[in-house]
Amino acid sequence: MGDGDANLNEPATVVVAWRSGRNAHGRAVKAGGQVARDLRDYAIRAENIISTGQGRPYDPNDEQDEETKYLETDRNELLDTALLEQILKASSLDLVSSDDLRKRTMALYALVVGGDPDKLRAYIRKKNPVQVAKKGILALFDETLTRIEQPLFSFDEHFDVVIYPDCIRIIHQKHFEGLFRESEAVLAKTAEWAEELSKSLPIDAAGAEWMTMRLRETSVMRRRVQSILKSKYLSTLTIDSLRTKMVERGLDPDKLISGDSLVLNKETERDVLLFLNEDLWTGDFSGEQYAASRKARR
Repeated sequence: MGDGDANLNEPATVVVAWRSGRNAHGRAVKAGGQVARDLRDYAIRAENIISTGQGRPYDPNDEQDEETKYLETDRNELLDTALLEQILKASSLDLVSSDDLRKRTMALYALVVGGDPDKLRAYIRKKNPVQVAKKGILALFDETLTRIEQPLFSFDEHFDVVIYPDCIRIIHQKHFEGLFRESEAVLAKTAEWAEELSKSLPIDAAGAEWMTMRLRETSVMRRRVQSILKSKYLSTLTIDSLRTKMVERGLDPDKLISGDSLVLNKETERDVLLFLNEDLWTGDFSGEQYAASRKARR
C-alpha cells in the first residue's frame, strides 16, 4: 500500500479527537484554501515515505530504528477501536466549537480522505493542534498588531500513522502506540489478557490477579504479554520444558515455579516475563546473562 498522491484529490475532512475515560470524541474542522492544500501535501509526503518500501512488519516487542521508514500491520493492532471509529466518522461529525477547543485537550488531528465510507484513508498526527490564546498574546495581521482572543490551530508537516481500509502503515511507532495501544479503553482489556495467558500457561489465580493489576500500571509489561500471546511457541510450553530452559538461562526454577504453576508476584514478574518473551540472552564472549528491554529484529 502507499500510492503517492493518487486519490488525494478526493473529498477530505479535517478531524480532531479527544478522550474522556474509556470514551473517545471527534469533531470535524472546516478547512479550505491553503490549509487544505498544505494538509494534502503532508499526506503526499507520508505516502512517499511508504512508497520507498523501506518498512517491516510491526511487532509491539520490536523497536523501530532509523533505517526503518515505516512499519506495516493490519487493523487488529488498533486496540483503541473507539478512537478509530470517531476518526472515520469524518464529515458526519459535528463541527468543532470554540468551547470544544478551549475545554478539551485534543489527542490528535487527522486528514480523512475519500468519498466512499468503506474506502476512507486517515492520515493521523498525535498532537494537540490547538493553541489557546492567553491574555496578552498579540499577532501581526496586515501589518497591525491584534490581540488574539480565539483558539488557534497549528499543524506541522508530519503524519504518524496512515490507516487504509485493509491495513496500517506506521511512520512513528511510539506515537502510534500512544494513540491506539495505551488509552484507558485499552487498559480496560488487561483482565482479558491476563485470563488468556492463564489459560495457555500454568498460572494460579493469585498470579493472574497480580498480572491484571500490573498490566494496567506498566506499558513494558503490556507489550511483553501481548507479544507472548501472539507467539507461535506459547501452545508448546509445558512445565517441564519451562524448568529445563530456566536452568539453561541461569534462572532458579524453584523460585519461579511452585508445584505445577508459574509464580507471578513482585519478586518474580520481571524474570518470568523476560524468560517467556525470549528477552534473555548470553554474551558470546563474556558468557554474561543479559536482558533486552525491547528488541529490533533483523
